[in-house]
Amino acid sequence: MIDALYISASGLRGEQKQIDVISNNVANMQTPGFKRSRVNFAEVATAAVAAQSNESELTTQSLMRGNGARVISTSTLFSPGEMRQTQGALDLAIDGNGFFELEAADGSTVYTRDGQFRLDDEGFLASIHGQRLAHSVQIPADAKDIRIDAKGEITALLAGDEARSVLGDIELATFAAPDALVSIGNNRYVPNEASGTVSYGRPNEPGFGGLQQGYVELANVEMIDEMSALVLAQRAYQLNARVLQAADQVLETINNLRR
Repeated sequence: MIDALYISASGLRGEQKQIDVISNNVANMQTPGFKRSRVNFAEVATAAVAAQSNESELTTQSLMRGNGARVISTSTLFSPGEMRQTQGALDLAIDGNGFFELEAADGSTVYTRDGQFRLDDEGFLASIHGQRLAHSVQIPADAKDIRIDAKGEITALLAGDEARSVLGDIELATFAAPDALVSIGNNRYVPNEASGTVSYGRPNEPGFGGLQQGYVELANVEMIDEMSALVLAQRAYQLNARVLQAADQVLETINNLRR
């Protein structure tokens, strides 16, 4: 009976984490570039118990008794989201597996699928949170009609020029196992040993995907899927709570018998 308390407690913790992750997915379903997460469970180490045969004789056969489940990780699903046209000259969507590389405030690099860029005070492309695009080019203040093609080439009309000028190129990054990237908030991710080292390439090269100017990639969250998963998680939470309550009632009955 004590085992039932621990098993139900581990189930409650796991389902609470599941509900938290689903709630975060739903809350960000309108956030451009957001990628839904899922909780990964593992069975807690099982114990072998002797089984009794139909002939009421103890046999050497053993059954594996479950000891509940626990959360082992939370992973991000990088399936593509819907492309939405914004007409913004600096809005970029990646039609493929690449990531934008951003420079964090501490000098490190982080990665994102959110292509909502702006020009910072010095004319560099920066995210809406102020982090500059890595290897970005400086766009002159008098540049007009900025265009970014599918291969990442940035061109614009400069003051006094009749022909377009090439200002630079945008690079993309990829990882061998992007599902293992670690989320650090605000649609940003950092690599770890499991995700592999970063690889760089030009947009439209195999494995990186092309750029679409004037579009943003919406979140890959499907409301129906999330609500279905939420109902299942809530019911599983209730079942574990009932197991906990039943175990408590049995223990209380046993204690009363001893009085």
